[in-house]
Amino acid sequence: MTAVILVTFLLTGMLTFWLADHLVNRISRNYYLRQVDLFSTSPIQPGDIVLLGDSLTDLGIWHEMLPGVPVRNRGISNDTTEGVLERLDQVISGKPKAVFLLIGTNDLPWFIFSPDRDILKTYEQILARLREETPETVVFVQSLLPRHARYAPRIRKFNHRLQMLAERYACPYVDLYPHFATAKGAIRRDMTNDDLHLNGTGYRTWVEQIQPLIESLD
Repeated sequence: MTAVILVTFLLTGMLTFWLADHLVNRISRNYYLRQVDLFSTSPIQPGDIVLLGDSLTDLGIWHEMLPGVPVRNRGISNDTTEGVLERLDQVISGKPKAVFLLIGTNDLPWFIFSPDRDILKTYEQILARLREETPETVVFVQSLLPRHARYAPRIRKFNHRLQMLAERYACPYVDLYPHFATAKGAIRRDMTNDDLHLNGTGYRTWVEQIQPLIESLD
């Protein structure tokens, strides 16, 4: 009887987890498709500065933080390197002046291991297409930001490989990580309330790092 109860408990837990994961993925995918469709109504133009990435980019009030800059927010919450690659045509077709790319933290798995080399392979496809199809666009590769301290060893290693990849494609590398990390590699408590997303202090720090780069484009 105990074994039957235990098996039933485990199966119920697995089913609950599957249903919750399925629901989250469905909501995330629907949001992704809505945003891509919305972006299509306002095409990128030459001269634009595109901020491309996931929720960290999506949630930024960039027009207010970068007044007078022709900035285009192309962040989508929960997006991954594969998601950016899938919608890259919208960026390439506009031939923007610059792209600030920050993507990859959602590729770091919680339950299923995905090797860094697989994530970087997709990242390289993104850079290769940008270099080949819009060569006049300056592509700034931004490092992953820190998260909880348990992610620190992997994020540091990933950022090192990402920097080498950026150099291979002659893309300026923007090392945001040290401006957001504690000595132990966790994201600073004054910049977040959930160990991932940024508050006002976090976004101001981000802008301080990229604003001089944007000004240098002129």
